[in-house]
Amino acid sequence: MIRSTFRVLLFTLLFPVLAFAATDSLPAKYLSIGAKKAGICFGNSPVFTGFRFNGLNKNVRRLNGCDLALVNEDGKGASNGISVAAGANTQERNNGLAIGGLVNAVDHENGVMLGLLYNVGNRLNGLGAAVFLACDTVNGLAIGGEVGRRGTDTSGEINGLAVAISGTITGTMNGIAVSLENFSHQHRGLAIGAYNNTKRLNGVQIGFYNIALNNPKGFRRLPLINMHFGRQQR
Repeated sequence: MIRSTFRVLLFTLLFPVLAFAATDSLPAKYLSIGAKKAGICFGNSPVFTGFRFNGLNKNVRRLNGCDLALVNEDGKGASNGISVAAGANTQERNNGLAIGGLVNAVDHENGVMLGLLYNVGNRLNGLGAAVFLACDTVNGLAIGGEVGRRGTDTSGEINGLAVAISGTITGTMNGIAVSLENFSHQHRGLAIGAYNNTKRLNGVQIGFYNIALNNPKGFRRLPLINMHFGRQQR
């Protein structure tokens, strides 16, 4: 009984060392508790399934599970699950939840992207929230102090709901925009704000001052409410 207990204790103490030795030949050094590529990881594992804890993620190809890091600077990696970085969180693709303490830079997000300061990326399918949210295409819900890119109201597309304190600025808005200011090249849906401005409207604007430049003269700039329905005029 004592001998068996000793063997179990010895194996428990030496297992992390053995696991580290087993992964020493991989491109990055890390400590794995469990299998070589699954379990609990401490360090920079290129591919892992389970829980990973690391200071700086670099040259990471894929994670399935939960990733906690100080900085994730690998722009070509993919995460399936939860990815949290205290500083910057940069990835090529995230399927799940991406949280960046300061910046989230995810090229393709399918799920939820939360950034304390900035959320940037190419495509967001799901929910994005940050002080500044600037994604080229949003399919879902965008929440922020400002949504879009100020000064570039001819590019970008939002399909769904945009809620911002300062303004929503996008090329195409398909859905509902609720902001202090709403700017777009074309808007199909509803705009609610103090100031609404679009070149092509197919829907309704509600605010103190509303501009729909595709309306006939005399109806392009109206207080309180403006609307346009029908075929878009080029």
